Amino acid sequence: MTRGDQKRRKFIELVEKLFERWGYSRMEGKTYAILLINAKPMTISELAKETGASRSSVSIALSRLVREYMVTYRKRGKTKYFSAVPVFLEKFLQQPKEILEREIRPMKEIVEGIIESAGEEKKAFYQALLEDLSTLECVLERLIEFEESEELCIKKNSS
Repeated sequence: MTRGDQKRRKFIELVEKLFERWGYSRMEGKTYAILLINAKPMTISELAKETGASRSSVSIALSRLVREYMVTYRKRGKTKYFSAVPVFLEKFLQQPKEILEREIRPMKEIVEGIIESAGEEKKAFYQALLEDLSTLECVLERLIEFEESEELCIKKNSS
């Protein structure tokens, strides 16, 4: 295996892991990574060969990636050619909002309920946990504010 092949394989592996962390399947990550690294439009058959997966598995992965604007396609005759859209920054910037809304705030509410019914010996522990979650909530809110102001700067600089 050449050094270029090793780097290519490592890139695909890293994108797969990143996509899994973001809630996508390994197949969606692998399909996206292959489209990115090839830097050329590919058919479902080409992607199936490259991923080692069935055409239907690749098609399912592509459906979600297209639906979420991470992959585009164009038709030539009856054949669709798929291309990746670089979206790492956009996806990364969504993470703090999702973590805050899906995990931190619900956990805070649960801990607040636990504190109300906890015995005196455990209240201090749960209060410390609540303070930790509140601090994390504040950090995430500030990060979101910073990201939103940076997005404005990026949009201004690109126009």
